[in-house]
Amino acid sequence: PCRASRAQGRPPLALGRPVGFIPQKEIVYNGLLPYSDRLDREATELLAEIKANLCRAVLLRELWPGVAFWSRKLFSFLKLYGRRFSKEDHVLFIKLLYELVTLPDLEPHMMQIYARLLIQLLKKKELLSRDDLQLPWRPLYDLYERIIYSKTEHLGLIWFPNSVDHILKALIKSCRLYFPASSTKEMLDEWRPLLCVFDMVMQKAISNMELFLPTIMPPEEHSQGFQMWFEELMNLWMSVQNQPSWEGHLVNLFARLANDNIGYVDWTPYIPTIFTRILRSLNLPVGVSQMVAPRYLTNSYDVGHLVLWITALLGGPGNPGQKQLTCLFNSIASFYHPSNHGRWQSRLMRLLQRLPASVVRRVHRERHAEPSWITLVPECQRLTDEDLQDFTRSLMGATLLAMFSKTGSTDAAYALQNLALLTPELAIPPVLEKTYAAMQTLTEPHTLTATLSCMIGMARSLVSPNNHYPEGRAHVLPLLMGSLPGVDPNDFSKCMITFQFITTFTTLVPLVDCSSAPSRYSDLSEVRSYLCFASAEFEDFVLQFLDSFHLFSLTLLHIIL
Repeated sequence: PCRASRAQGRPPLALGRPVGFIPQKEIVYNGLLPYSDRLDREATELLAEIKANLCRAVLLRELWPGVAFWSRKLFSFLKLYGRRFSKEDHVLFIKLLYELVTLPDLEPHMMQIYARLLIQLLKKKELLSRDDLQLPWRPLYDLYERIIYSKTEHLGLIWFPNSVDHILKALIKSCRLYFPASSTKEMLDEWRPLLCVFDMVMQKAISNMELFLPTIMPPEEHSQGFQMWFEELMNLWMSVQNQPSWEGHLVNLFARLANDNIGYVDWTPYIPTIFTRILRSLNLPVGVSQMVAPRYLTNSYDVGHLVLWITALLGGPGNPGQKQLTCLFNSIASFYHPSNHGRWQSRLMRLLQRLPASVVRRVHRERHAEPSWITLVPECQRLTDEDLQDFTRSLMGATLLAMFSKTGSTDAAYALQNLALLTPELAIPPVLEKTYAAMQTLTEPHTLTATLSCMIGMARSLVSPNNHYPEGRAHVLPLLMGSLPGVDPNDFSKCMITFQFITTFTTLVPLVDCSSAPSRYSDLSEVRSYLCFASAEFEDFVLQFLDSFHLFSLTLLHIIL
């Protein structure tokens, strides 16, 4: 059959693969292995063996070692072959393991084995829609109550592993996508009586809502979803000003709601208050007396969720979220100055590092992600090029100051890398200017190290042949030639960052003399012709680099001996 397929111009048939079989998601790199022609048959036989023995063990109620052994075999199958089974098998595996996880009085060790496998099966949410799979929420909630709020653990009558809390929460986060539409009302009926701001039980109610409430639903089900609790919880958050311990969980829930339903929730009336609360949660020193939040303050918002919330608020008519973000960074920009250092520094640097990365993920989701059953962002709410330019301008001031922070330039380098992906024409020129200035100065090695570290992150955007910053490629040779004095054995850190800088650019740009190309091809643009003529200097760079490296090696050898 394979020879006949090749003769007719079709791809060869996979041995061992049933006709009409469509796998959920295979590991594409397996096809590059030298024995790839045997993998289909091996995978089919192994999957049939796993299905038969797993079902036999469940029917015989042999949880140990039968079900546990074949569950581990299925986990190994996922690692080796990916999700190489049909959608029907995928759904049946999930339902079986869900029933096993929620068995009453199941040993914690066994529960962890099934939960890890179930998390792995639910990992790719685009493979199964809410129409393909629905899971009841009540058994999982009963399991969570039985373990997290156990009445016998503190008495020593039962022992739970340290990781059971983390695994159980990860399992709930994976399963809540497939809770039925009626689950939101049932959850609110369960937890709404606990919403009392004068009682510690409020903490339990809000944390349960953050963990269990589903937020990814088609628009026609929104009336049975977040619209049943959004106004109530938002008014509660707006009215509370004393920073209670449960406020962070509520902010995490709002952030997840905003990220999953961009364009379907009207945040405009709340945007000023949101950014005011964000500024307050950064715990910055205020006034002449340098008042700082106490060390024991534990209700600061999680930076990861703040970044998701801010990213989801951007865009739309008038872009009100961007205006507030610009004001926020204008007010905190001075705290990024190298002379300002304190306990607040780490939170500010994490915010600066993660915010551009989150915007990059949103742009990829809106423009380049493969279509799936998950609701798309409406056209009117998608980020435009102008929105991205405004976003970059609002962050550039703080980022350029953070380059020379006492905590290092790593966070600023990550931020600049993602800003250069969004708008290279705005992010790259200021850093280039600082890099050229640092290369001319011999008395400020820290400045050179910081700028080279940032340029390494922006290297791909600098040499990318796009229309946003076409003149970026012309800076490659001057940068390489200017970095050669950094090969200095007397300053090891500067020398290593210089080697990394040269390695990055020589990996992205082939060192080939193309100076004769303009005489052969008459259709080259002015920029391309300039680059071809400039490539003649590659030879000089290589010779000078080898001389510098030879001197570096001799000096280093002399120091060692």
